[in-house]
Amino acid sequence: MKVEEYRTAHGSSIKELDENVNRMIPEGFQPFGSPYLSDNEVEGKVETFAVWQAMVRYGYSESS
Repeated sequence: MKVEEYRTAHGSSIKELDENVNRMIPEGFQPFGSPYLSDNEVEGKVETFAVWQAMVRYGYSESS
């Protein structure tokens, strides 16, 4: 198997990320690696956070 498609799910909370990941699973995507957190700084202060998760969809190569 090989990775056929790569996307990144995200949310402003764990709950929102879970909802977005769960929406992608029936489309054939699977979580890949660990979720990660990023912040958005404005004038040196953290304004918001986002939680991200790599998602991949596997396919078969002709040699498989």
